Amino acid sequence: MPIIGILASAITGSTQNLIVDYLVVGGGGGGAGTGNARPGGGAGGGGAGGLRSTVTATGGGGSLETALSLSTSFVYAVTVGAGGAAGAAASGQGTSGGNSAFNTITSIGGGGQATVSGNGLSGGSGGGGSGNTNSAQSLAGVGTANQGFNGGRGASGGDEGGGGGGAGVAGTSGVNGTTQGNGGNGVATSISGSSVTYGGGGAGGGNNAVANRGQGGTGGGATTPTSQADGNAGSVNTGGGGSGGFAVSVNFAGGAGGSGIVIARYAGTTQKATGGTVTTSGGNTIHTFTSSGTFTPTGATNAGKATGGYIATDGIYWYHTFYSSGTFTPTQSITAETLVIAGGGGGAGDVGGGGGAGGIIYKAVNSLTAQGYTVTVGAGGIGGDQGGTDPGTSGSDSFFDVLQAFGGGRAGFVPNAGAAGGSGGGGGGQGGTGGASNQTSNNGGTGYGNAGGTGTGSSGTAPGGGGGGAGSAGTNGGGAGGNAGNGGAGLNTWSSWASVTGTGVSGYYAGGGGAGGWDGASGTGGSGGGGAGGARSDGSAASNGTRNTGSGGGGDGGGNGVGGNGGSGLVIVRYAV
Repeated sequence: MPIIGILASAITGSTQNLIVDYLVVGGGGGGAGTGNARPGGGAGGGGAGGLRSTVTATGGGGSLETALSLSTSFVYAVTVGAGGAAGAAASGQGTSGGNSAFNTITSIGGGGQATVSGNGLSGGSGGGGSGNTNSAQSLAGVGTANQGFNGGRGASGGDEGGGGGGAGVAGTSGVNGTTQGNGGNGVATSISGSSVTYGGGGAGGGNNAVANRGQGGTGGGATTPTSQADGNAGSVNTGGGGSGGFAVSVNFAGGAGGSGIVIARYAGTTQKATGGTVTTSGGNTIHTFTSSGTFTPTGATNAGKATGGYIATDGIYWYHTFYSSGTFTPTQSITAETLVIAGGGGGAGDVGGGGGAGGIIYKAVNSLTAQGYTVTVGAGGIGGDQGGTDPGTSGSDSFFDVLQAFGGGRAGFVPNAGAAGGSGGGGGGQGGTGGASNQTSNNGGTGYGNAGGTGTGSSGTAPGGGGGGAGSAGTNGGGAGGNAGNGGAGLNTWSSWASVTGTGVSGYYAGGGGAGGWDGASGTGGSGGGGAGGARSDGSAASNGTRNTGSGGGGDGGGNGVGGNGGSGLVIVRYAV
């Protein structure tokens, strides 16, 4: 019997567990609007929602997952992620899709699409990059391991947006003057009794002159319109990404992402639980959730002691995970632990440093009463552009009530300093100093954060410093012709929380972004989701910090690229069953 089942039985006295197969698909990301300095800009497609499955196939090229063993004493929350909103016509960013969850199984919403000249956003599958009529080539959003693939990059010097990544394959990149990017294909599963494909990426948009129109990925990904118009929406309850808008003489909006879906299945045709739409097929009972609800085994009564966030239990604790802002409301007085992580800072362009991780604050004993507590999850900072005309932004603060984690500092571009933050941003090449940590221990919580590294040297080939991480400082650049600084390590103090909630990266949170390299190697991202730096020497691009880890974005090496975006923050509340 899996550990979760053993723990639940020990606590409740139950010896009966229900073995449940599942399909969990996040909401698809929205495509971007076309507006920029002139109409016809290349808006990229939204990424598909992440896909996790125990039947037929799963997303991201991973191995099939293991069925859940659920105690029949507990009521299990089911959340179906909404599709991301379409980007508005005038430079509108398509938002990321909502996460879908079934107890401890969470599929991340598809990455939205940044505005023209901007990066695709990371998610279950990554959003496509926007085409850019300037020389800098935007980045594709990164997919989540074993859930989905990366988006495609936008065309450099052209109007053609990249396609959103799919659960089955990556989106393709836009090609200047000829081709809009295609959305990546999804994954077929037969959990419902027949084979259905989910998780297709949305197509990239762009200019009317191209010969090859972007195609949506199989599994609900939206195709680019055949004439100038708003982008098309991803299909409902597939997690498909929305397409980018298509413009010639006026601007048009992107398309919304398709909502996600959750399907639970157990052996036998005798119904043993309630929730969703219940059917039978092939000797199995199937519960299909097209909207949020609860999966309630017959006789279950324990539904937790609070509302708010994504709710899961390991039989010992209840966990409420907030990927976005909301309200935590106990139904009785409780004593809880609280983990708050701020958004990570953006990496810099132009031989730039890595973004600093968002600060972490942890409170071991938090006495809460039956009232609402405001939860704020900070956004990640935006990466800076090539040439330093836009230096990027720091991450935003996260809060649980008055408990405050400070946003990570943006990085500096050559030769400027990184900004102070929860962890400081790395300094730009040619001597930019690293930003300090300003994370404090406040309101009974203990704060964690470190400084960014310095871009040592004064020559034109001197690289930047890595962004600070929650566990250690970013490292300095290696001097003229040397290697760029690495992002500071995150913390794995809460690895057991990460395991139950499906958050973090290998149990770590809040890694610093790696710096960009000129002649030498680029900096690596810190453990916990820090974005890697790009390198001019090999043309590699910077990468974004991982979503909902508070990690910093990678810096660009000066190869006409942009810095990576910082990862958004996270709040988790834990209390005893």
